[in-house]
Amino acid sequence: MTAMTGLLILTQPVKKIISSLPKVLSSAAQHVSKTLYVHLDPVSKLRPSYAALGATNYSKLISAVYGNSQSSNRDLDIRLLMAGLKDYHDFPINFSQKVDLVLFDNEVSDSLLNELEKRYKTILSSTDRVFLQLELGEEGESSDCEGKEETKVYDHVVLGGTFDRLHVGHKILLSEAVLRCRKRLVVGVTEENLLKNKTLDALIEPVEKRISATKEFLHDIDSSLVYEVVPIPDPMGPTKHDPDMELIVVSEETIKGATLINNYRVERSLKALDVHVISIVDDFSRESDAEELKVSSSSGRMRLLGSYLRDKIPQKPSSFPVIIGLTGGSASGKSSVAKRFTNLGAGTVDCDRLGHIAYQKGTNCYKKIITEFGEDVVGKDGEINRTVLGQKVFTNKEMLNKLNEIVWPEISKLAKEEVSRLHEQGKKIVILDAAILLRANWDQFCHQIWVCIINRTEAIKRIMERDNKTQIQAEQRIDSQMTNKELVSKADIVFCTQWEPEYTQQQVEKAWSTLTKILEEDTKSNL
Repeated sequence: MTAMTGLLILTQPVKKIISSLPKVLSSAAQHVSKTLYVHLDPVSKLRPSYAALGATNYSKLISAVYGNSQSSNRDLDIRLLMAGLKDYHDFPINFSQKVDLVLFDNEVSDSLLNELEKRYKTILSSTDRVFLQLELGEEGESSDCEGKEETKVYDHVVLGGTFDRLHVGHKILLSEAVLRCRKRLVVGVTEENLLKNKTLDALIEPVEKRISATKEFLHDIDSSLVYEVVPIPDPMGPTKHDPDMELIVVSEETIKGATLINNYRVERSLKALDVHVISIVDDFSRESDAEELKVSSSSGRMRLLGSYLRDKIPQKPSSFPVIIGLTGGSASGKSSVAKRFTNLGAGTVDCDRLGHIAYQKGTNCYKKIITEFGEDVVGKDGEINRTVLGQKVFTNKEMLNKLNEIVWPEISKLAKEEVSRLHEQGKKIVILDAAILLRANWDQFCHQIWVCIINRTEAIKRIMERDNKTQIQAEQRIDSQMTNKELVSKADIVFCTQWEPEYTQQQVEKAWSTLTKILEEDTKSNL
């Protein structure tokens, strides 16, 4: 039985829970595909064990749940409810998603089941149940749950971050803040102007979407608090002026930021914030040496390369060939990516080469250019002198548009003819390699759009080295193109050639494997 959303109720003693989490979460992941709520049973006779835990061991529980979630199923969204950790007698539980399945880490008695049904109201009585049959072994070592120092709780807590596609590090950070908060939690989410130096910043979700996801997660794990999740245009956010704030929660990497905030506050006669530091979480799901050793949003975005973006539903072709529009900015590595697909068996249409053909003497395009721009654009060899033509159009937007109106339809016609020839040669997948794909609206006859991006600094460096341009010339070229953000907004799949060639090849093979698998399944279903 596989459900979209499940509720896992943990009934074992705390020490055993910590030691058995790898088995329990792995088993639960076989029954739930999307979201798994995890709740330490708050009503059984074991409840005092939770109440007796100290701050250190609360943190151990949070880290154990999210740390072990990496090995259970990376796509499964695990959310640990604070009811069961915070010492509330009547802790409100409100799920943002309908629970389809309730799981228990062990068989439970009828009396406990009755108590749980009272606690969860209609969830248990109207939902299927699964009792995970696991050999959990003995309780963990006593050191796993020692130290009963009181968890200091604050009325007003603050933290900040990018919170791009919530990962286990984010969840630990937010959960630790919730654990130490009694009334109000303020979360600052960085705006776009603070993200320019982030890896693959064009793949970072809009701030509104990151705020919404963060709010939903917080309300899921503890709906008793007041949450203020706000965009921040600068690193300090509301900590600069809010006199009520008492505690800031940071990771080991951002301790310096907390120090700067406190210095700023003290200079302005505001109380310095207490600081709670969360350890960096090691990443056990790395796909490449190019990724970071710690869990990070940067590595998460890198794993999106070569994959279908979550919010994109690629158009399924009704017939062959499948036309993939491949585009990207100057020096993005687009043509090298196209060659990699050629090596895997795709047919490739080089639209830049077709552009040169379109200008050749005797073509309709050739005649129209002379009529529009004059005989002086013809060189001594009788061909269009593209340097002279360029001087006429590239400083005049109206003239450039006229040239595009002449040339682009001819290139499009030649491209379609070449696609047909490649199909006749047996190619089921054809890559349309075109820098102007989106500007010319050629995406209209493509089944999918695949995009190559590179960061601005690397693109400028490549243009200067490859084309012998000055930095100013390289910057002007980059600024005249669609931005990476604009390209990504149109993309079904994104590639980046910024790292080692082997990593580019890995992205290409991932995309090729997924596409060919989809086509094979479609072919089988139509038989």
